Amino acid sequence: MNIIIVGLGKLGLTMTKQLVKEGHSITVVDTNNDKLTTAVDTYDVMGVCGNGATCEALETAGAAKAKLIIAATASDEMNILCCLIANRMGTENTIARVRNPDYAAQMQFLRNELGISMIVNPEFETANEISRIIRFPSAANLDSFARGKIEIASIRIHSDNALCDTPLYDLRKRSKAKVLVCAVQRNDEVFIPSGDFVIRCDDTISITGTRAELSLFMKQTGVYKQRIKNVMIIGGGRIGYYLSKLLSDTGRNIKLIENNDARCYSLADMLDDVTVVHGDGTDQDLLDEQGLDRQDALVSLTGIDEENIIVSMYAESKGINKVITKVNRHSYSILTDIGLETVVSPQIVAGNLVTRYVRALHNSAGNSQMQTLHKLVNGKVEAVEFIVPEGAGYENIPFKDLNLLPNILIGCIIRNGKTIFPGGNDVMKANDSVIVVTADRIIEDLHDIFV
Repeated sequence: MNIIIVGLGKLGLTMTKQLVKEGHSITVVDTNNDKLTTAVDTYDVMGVCGNGATCEALETAGAAKAKLIIAATASDEMNILCCLIANRMGTENTIARVRNPDYAAQMQFLRNELGISMIVNPEFETANEISRIIRFPSAANLDSFARGKIEIASIRIHSDNALCDTPLYDLRKRSKAKVLVCAVQRNDEVFIPSGDFVIRCDDTISITGTRAELSLFMKQTGVYKQRIKNVMIIGGGRIGYYLSKLLSDTGRNIKLIENNDARCYSLADMLDDVTVVHGDGTDQDLLDEQGLDRQDALVSLTGIDEENIIVSMYAESKGINKVITKVNRHSYSILTDIGLETVVSPQIVAGNLVTRYVRALHNSAGNSQMQTLHKLVNGKVEAVEFIVPEGAGYENIPFKDLNLLPNILIGCIIRNGKTIFPGGNDVMKANDSVIVVTADRIIEDLHDIFV
């Protein structure tokens, strides 16, 4: 599929890397020739140096024949204009990154009246993801499916955990919770486990189930954490604003520390129920003075990865129940080794949303409907939710009679509100929600899981 990406900032580069990996034909557009040359050489894509909101640059990039354009420059207005012009030139589908909170109320207008196919706000989506984790702090990371009915939670198995050296078939016998271990990370390896797989110390396991069943499982295994009431947020940028608003609306006590004086006044005006503190959130003396040790959670959201990591490590050393670290780079796989288990990246969050849209768009056959896509275990595992269409050739056939590809697991089926962890005699039926977990494989359609 021919795709144009305008803007080679963090999100633009993330999407370029991800969509090239999925086999699409990519043309990148940017005014910075050095960035452009690096992207062209690194990812083997076409490059156009110029303003992506001009007809000249878009014509050179092939907008008349492109299936999709993704506008991800630093300017919301530029992204909107770029999509409008590309659409008039013949580009079939358009995605614009729009970050300014002032435009939040106009999203529907941008889609319906201006014809922009998808609006992506990485900061708001990241705040949503952090908010979900804070509402369920027992998980290192949490992803939702079937409109929140089913979730996949990741937890680290420490050396004092009773699950160490436990085979999965024994785990199912011992636990009363209806959950399924669907992926395991061990060092740099990833497994889609079978029943005889043995959990080892320091494994990170991904388990799926309802919120209630996941809570029960975590209580039984000793990793359950109490509800978070008091949250300290370091950094009052867009994510800090969105997150403070989301959490204060749930009745939690929020303390937001921001270094910029003018921004503090602005935040205080916009966030009535949030305590806004002017100061350097990376200063340990200030953190202690503001009662870090009395907080249930700390979220570090400054614009500098290294600062977020250092603040998070200090919070871990103080025994804070939940520590969440924002990073922009994608190469911090060592963070879990130094005790930082919950790491979020706005580019990856937004990239997953765009990837889901692109895959659904690419599935021209339309045989099944992709609903949700989440990348787990540093992007090595995917969990994808589909709706089973009527008339599919695999309906009502027992799983024991279906030939699934290797490294494929049916995480669960949701049928009429009921959750089913399928065995050999279970079947898929029309309109079921089916969650497929896979490693090292791209799934665009349910047909892709069969040999």
